[in-house]
Amino acid sequence: MRSPSPHHTPGLVDRLGATAVLATAARAAASARPDSLIHDPLAAALVSAPELAHLNETTAALNEQVPALAAAHRQLIDYQAARTHLFDTVLTEACAAGIRQVVILAARFDTRAFRLDLSEDTVVFEIDRPQSLLYKAATLAGRAARPQARWRPVGVEPEANWPRALWNAKFNHNEPTAWLVEGLLPLPDAAQDALVTEIDMFSAAGSKLVLDDSVGPHSGHSDPADWLTSRGWGTETIQATQYLAQLERPVAKTGEELFDLSATFVTAEKIA
Repeated sequence: MRSPSPHHTPGLVDRLGATAVLATAARAAASARPDSLIHDPLAAALVSAPELAHLNETTAALNEQVPALAAAHRQLIDYQAARTHLFDTVLTEACAAGIRQVVILAARFDTRAFRLDLSEDTVVFEIDRPQSLLYKAATLAGRAARPQARWRPVGVEPEANWPRALWNAKFNHNEPTAWLVEGLLPLPDAAQDALVTEIDMFSAAGSKLVLDDSVGPHSGHSDPADWLTSRGWGTETIQATQYLAQLERPVAKTGEELFDLSATFVTAEKIA
């Protein structure tokens, strides 16, 4: 593979990440279904910039030519629908129960502060790269979208100390927090354990956490649910396919899938 030119100027897809763009496009597609499980009217706007739209169009054209890729894309849409539905549910229930502090790690194109019915005194901290947060803020402002809660973006470069940045943004570790960790796991064991350790250290009793692990538990890999249970969190784990079945949206098997949907969802509450 040829190395990038030292004079190469990263495009919008490079700066925002193709994975985040395609995931958001899948969420927009899931929202547009007549029998939609989710409602994210802002997702389509966030991937409407010409360069991002071109990526989605190119991907769609390739899917039409390769049945296995088309099957994988349908699976991605189902997964986004299930994950968004669960994370929305956990967050709204946590806030209804009195939690007023939310932290969304690697927020990317998350729109929950804008589209969910959150109280005005809820503070939503979104941690991500500064360029992602700036792009989202500008795009949503152009659509006259206003946050329902107190939206507090926290720009952090990948190599920077996100807990320190969160602390500097006036996060209160003495108050229960709803944590959303979406699309980050699995990580290498040391990095994953460090991430969950930092969340635990910043969580007062009564805090809630929801995360997804795209490959699910497997031999030789650190299991975040086991880690949380050992540190005083009550946890529940469900496979994404099981959750979709509960929502009366079973995953159809066509025989053309590139891989099985093995992801799991973990919800947790810190007891002590």
